[in-house]
Amino acid sequence: MSRKSAFKVGLLILGAYILAALSSSVITPYSPTALVGRPLDGPSDTHLLGTNDLGQDIFSRLLYGTRATLIIGLLGALLSVSVSTLVGTVSAYYGGGVDEVITRSVDVLMTLPSFPLLLVLTIFFAPSIFVISGLMGVLGGMQGIRIIRSQVLSLVEANFVYGAKAIGAGDLHIMTRHILPNVLPLATVKFVFAAQRYMLMGVGLGFLGLGDPSVVDWGQMISRAYYNGGFALGLWWWLIPPGIAVTLLSVALALLGYGLEEEIYPRLKRSVAI
Repeated sequence: MSRKSAFKVGLLILGAYILAALSSSVITPYSPTALVGRPLDGPSDTHLLGTNDLGQDIFSRLLYGTRATLIIGLLGALLSVSVSTLVGTVSAYYGGGVDEVITRSVDVLMTLPSFPLLLVLTIFFAPSIFVISGLMGVLGGMQGIRIIRSQVLSLVEANFVYGAKAIGAGDLHIMTRHILPNVLPLATVKFVFAAQRYMLMGVGLGFLGLGDPSVVDWGQMISRAYYNGGFALGLWWWLIPPGIAVTLLSVALALLGYGLEEEIYPRLKRSVAI
């Protein structure tokens, strides 16, 4: 598959997920928490994907679960990329003591295992999807600072930056008008892959019982099916649909990022050469 085709397929699948999340309250036949059928009924005209052990409609829960997964992934990625872009740009642009302090701090923070640390922090904070997204974004932003910093280090030596300084442009003007626009393509790719990673981490937290208990998410669905014998009893409609949903969304974001790389990285090389 070519990169352009991969981008189109990934974008199409992601668009379908976003549409499902936005319209879930309209197109779902039941409330995700309502007890609407006999427990462990298989797929039927009434319940497209059957029911779980409580008699809740799995199709409705699957669509509502899309919301939580997308919110955690997209918000976490947005915060992560914002932190890494801002801090990485400031570090590389000013250099000297500022760069030294930031670089050493990042080195220390990167020695900490992010997912185990996230597990610990979720115990001490209220487990809402916004808190989880924020924790993921801050912890994950440390990993992207070095990448953005390396790109900005090459940009500050470019002719257009020297030209801007020569005509008296201030630091803020140079960073916002000349450097950040050239860093944005790289940040976009990092955003896509970060969203993929945080969505999977969010599902993992839900599976471990550390997600937001007030919302339905795929991790909770998989966990309940697994620990209540869904796999052992062959109740495929209880376990497989959320598993497929997670896998397909992850593949869509991987294809999207793969397709973006072809367009983004040649552009970065051209911007540095100017």
